[in-house]
Amino acid sequence: KPRFVFTFLDNNVDFYKLPAIFPNTKFIAIQNGQRANYANQIGFGFFDLLKKESVDCKLSAHAICVLGTTAADQYTKYIHAKQVVTGSLKNNLIGNQIEPVEHFDIVYVSQHAPFEIPNSEVKFFFGSKSITASEFYAVELKIVRFLAARSKQTNQSFAVLGKRTDSSPYERDFFSSAASPNTVRFIPRTSETSTYEFCNSASLIVTADSTIGYEFLARGNRVVFLSGRINAVSDELSREIHDTDFGFPLELGSSGPFWTNTANESDFEQLIRSVQSMSDAQWATAISPYNDLLMAYQPGNSAFIQMLQSEGIPIANEGSQR
Repeated sequence: KPRFVFTFLDNNVDFYKLPAIFPNTKFIAIQNGQRANYANQIGFGFFDLLKKESVDCKLSAHAICVLGTTAADQYTKYIHAKQVVTGSLKNNLIGNQIEPVEHFDIVYVSQHAPFEIPNSEVKFFFGSKSITASEFYAVELKIVRFLAARSKQTNQSFAVLGKRTDSSPYERDFFSSAASPNTVRFIPRTSETSTYEFCNSASLIVTADSTIGYEFLARGNRVVFLSGRINAVSDELSREIHDTDFGFPLELGSSGPFWTNTANESDFEQLIRSVQSMSDAQWATAISPYNDLLMAYQPGNSAFIQMLQSEGIPIANEGSQR
């Protein structure tokens, strides 16, 4: 009989059925990553499931803590809940207390799967259409191959930041193969904050569509989104599927001052060159319309703590005083 139940599994639809069963408990969901509508089984996209389940069940929560205002609109279309825009709790918790590490001109943030991609039988379904795992991650091969060649030409330092620790050697092999015939510096994740440390020390962060890319955009760091995940598979498919486009579900166009939804190397080059040449003032102006929409940044988690206090939930320093 708890008064409150919290979850970071914000994409578990069953969680939003619980308030109807336990009306005296307040259920609070915390969004822990960007949400799109694809899945490993047909019809199991998160928003497909929400739409389907909301027909027969009242989906609700006391509150949903979301990354930005766009996510709030996405969730509350199907779930009756109070919206609290908190941004990423992990990003906020780390805040500005990040130790400087080795500097690179460009880092690429890996989104490698938790399995070996070549020859995998895993499929990703977008509605009734599907692509293989190799196709889904093809854009990452293309981006790293391009950046490895470019760094050699421009003499700019470049590294790939692994999503996983070195206990998963297939990630290192994947990107080493991608960079061939050039070489690439691969840095595995060594702690919960290691990727943040290298991103914060880099002059430019490149990603396809990772949450950490949005987190650093919210911080004001220079980030380029090469979001052509579907376009790398098929031009035709990319005209139908937009789940991995930058800013989805917003319709921001196929390109902008720091993103492109195409997988064209000439677009990669033009975009990176443009962002690297911007002054700090120009960059601040370029990103200002997007941050609150996509990802809030609140060092110290001020909005989240305010919500806890308004609910009468003691936080650490209050608990120690009591």
